[in-house]
Amino acid sequence: MFHLLPYLKGWEYKIHTAVRSAVVRGANPVEVLAIDETGWLITIAVLSDDAYGTLRIAYQGADLQTQEISTYAEYGRVLGSFSQDPGGWVQKYFRPNPNSTAGAYYSIQFSGGFQGSVWPYVPTIRMKLYLPNESTQSSAYIYGFAVTIAITDKKAFLQSLRRVLDANASLKIDPALLATGPAQFEKEAKEK
Repeated sequence: MFHLLPYLKGWEYKIHTAVRSAVVRGANPVEVLAIDETGWLITIAVLSDDAYGTLRIAYQGADLQTQEISTYAEYGRVLGSFSQDPGGWVQKYFRPNPNSTAGAYYSIQFSGGFQGSVWPYVPTIRMKLYLPNESTQSSAYIYGFAVTIAITDKKAFLQSLRRVLDANASLKIDPALLATGPAQFEKEAKEK
């Protein structure tokens, strides 16, 4: 279905970043970004100078139930995730001193979009950075990002999708389709 995107209106690629140069070990996660959009997730990744530099993303599905995922390089190393996989892998793991968590780390939490299986999401998404007590450093640089296909205009997106699928389709949009979360659809008018 994503092959239709070039013909549709009301969407755009976006990159959302969460960056802090000194995330303190053991402190509460730092909320860096709250995103109010609907779309599809292509990839999530984190770059840090600590093996435990963590990106947390809280997201919601259509019924607005919040889920949270966390990613950091040490987790991927323990699992042996060193080869490309849509579910994530550690691309760079450089830990020169085994008694220190300092180094250079780059891990991918999710790359399904590059394998053709993007992940849908709805508002609100929160990106947080965290350095757990397992770190040997007092603070760390953490750079997390998410690449998305964001719906920027729901009405234009739905109308253009209808027209691409059926040139004679109605362009009337039920308000329930534009609402975030559960909504009641309009009753269909009875035919005479």
